[in-house]
Amino acid sequence: MPSEATQIREAIIERLTGQDWLPVNGFRRQVRPQLQEEELPALLVVIADEMESPEDEANQGQPRFMNEVTIGISYCVGYSSPEDLDEQLDKATNGIRKRLLQDPTFVRGVDPSKDVCDPDRYPLFEAVTKVRRGRLFPQEGASYFAEGRVEMTFVFRTSYDPDLDDVLEHVVITARPAGAGPGTPAIDLTIDIPTT
Repeated sequence: MPSEATQIREAIIERLTGQDWLPVNGFRRQVRPQLQEEELPALLVVIADEMESPEDEANQGQPRFMNEVTIGISYCVGYSSPEDLDEQLDKATNGIRKRLLQDPTFVRGVDPSKDVCDPDRYPLFEAVTKVRRGRLFPQEGASYFAEGRVEMTFVFRTSYDPDLDDVLEHVVITARPAGAGPGTPAIDLTIDIPTT
């Protein structure tokens, strides 16, 4: 099963694919060294960063964390005037933010119409805590290349349950009253533990 960060990245890709306002010739999930001219305009959606911080007291019980995942979305265009490229990037980065943050299927809460065991019942994340937008014009000359960037930080919880080979099903207790002699019969008690 893919990680939560990968699930968020794939949900973003699913929502940005095939949008009329976001023309794309090339599409990438991983950073590669160089885009070719025929791939422009191109969209890159990557897991930029992930950090886990203890949810409660550190090292108390099973490890539980608040995760912060930053997904980087990069829209690359080229071969036009800087003013035209700037306008294209503004339109694309605004559209990306609106498409994601106004989509109730993406920023949803618990869906009570789905079964409790259905993973689609639960949201992919608890909150979007940061959105950062920027532009990059790395080349000068007769033709220009430009990149519009949107970074979104998502928060969700993760816990690492112990990996046990055996499931605790029964607890058996044997006791004798305090001060009882050796011939006093023991009291036996069995407690069944529900495993589901």
